[in-house]
Amino acid sequence: MRRSIMIIVAITVIVLISIIYLAPSTDDFNPENIGWNGISDFLQKFDSASIIDRLDEKILFNPPNTTLLIIGPEKSFTKHEADILIEYIKSGGIVILADDFGSGNELLKMLDVGLSLDGSLLVDPLFNEKDKNLPKIIHLRIDEVDELVFNYATIVKGCPSSIAYSSSYSYLDLNLNGMWDDEPKGPFEVACKVRIGRGELIVISDSSIIINSMLKLGDNLGFLEKLILDRRVLVDGSHWIPSTLTFAKEVLNSLISMISIPELRYTILIGIVFMVMRYKIIAEEVKSEIEKILMRNPGWDRELLTKLEREMRGER
Repeated sequence: MRRSIMIIVAITVIVLISIIYLAPSTDDFNPENIGWNGISDFLQKFDSASIIDRLDEKILFNPPNTTLLIIGPEKSFTKHEADILIEYIKSGGIVILADDFGSGNELLKMLDVGLSLDGSLLVDPLFNEKDKNLPKIIHLRIDEVDELVFNYATIVKGCPSSIAYSSSYSYLDLNLNGMWDDEPKGPFEVACKVRIGRGELIVISDSSIIINSMLKLGDNLGFLEKLILDRRVLVDGSHWIPSTLTFAKEVLNSLISMISIPELRYTILIGIVFMVMRYKIIAEEVKSEIEKILMRNPGWDRELLTKLEREMRGER
């Protein structure tokens, strides 16, 4: 009985590991998510892009040749991270913060640049992509970029140098009822550029511009290319909150990476061989004892003896 339970547990574990390994991630902005809300298309377009797992000087070491994207941050930023980003920008780096309802305001406050994300929903009943919640941004100050398409975006406040703003028909749906009730009307600034030292901070009031379903709409891709310039792309992955599945996949991948280390792999292999050999030795010893008993008492029941022996060893 105990052996059967162990077999069932082993099979269950194998099945669970297989599901975790094979199941695709559905997290927003996850680089491995090929669905509508992932960023796999962006990473394919910018094949030199890297997802970074922390903001520190060792990773952000080449400011004049890199552009850092902070997309839809969920986790809080620390003062230490803000200080690192300020130095990165001053040294010639470009930071693009694309956010709407995340923790972007927290970072902007620590950077002390006078910018903020309003947090109210921007809608446009006239210029939109089949839905007023998908406003088209038709006023841009970027060459060869004529139109952007946003997705449940907000607006930027306190912008000293606007690079994109909404139409005069847009408004802020403060009560979220889908109708204009004498609420603030556009045009509103939705993308802003601030010069800091030798670099730039660019704030975009929509985090969805980079996801697979939005990247090819309007001139979204061209807009990002113009902002990134001919630089290596770094994407901050340290401020997203992974789902349980994604966390499990990360742990599993880490274990697989560990097993790929020769010393650890051989240690595990030796341990498995030792356990198998030990089990076989015990089984042979038990079989030998039963055979001895049957030789002295040929009329006894072999099956009953085996069952009694298992019970004595705690097996069922």
